[in-house]
Amino acid sequence: MAGGRSPITCHVLDSSCGKPGNNVPVKLEMLNPAANNAWTSVAYGLTDSDGRVGTLLDPSHQLVAGIYRMTFQTAEYWAAKGVTGFFYPYIIFEVAAGAEKQHYHIPLLLSPYSYTTYRGS
Repeated sequence: MAGGRSPITCHVLDSSCGKPGNNVPVKLEMLNPAANNAWTSVAYGLTDSDGRVGTLLDPSHQLVAGIYRMTFQTAEYWAAKGVTGFFYPYIIFEVAAGAEKQHYHIPLLLSPYSYTTYRGS
């Protein structure tokens, strides 16, 4: 991967307070059609003080075509902040990796009752 960065990175921003979402557990999995469409663990990370996981995968890791799922385990984040009654205990989305050499950056804007995500750069 050019630039020496993980092929998949993410960033969590807590829009309820305007600060980075630090210490959010993040899990990356890949769908395995050969195993009855079971999800296979690829990587695990924790957002840093800036709300980023930039080292989810080694920069030399080569993505293969397939469906990926990134899970942001937000229940742990909200519990640590003393927030109860949040609506999304975790957030899942899938990335189709048709272009294996591209970089995928997944920003997440988070609040207790809503979230927004998009493919960043």
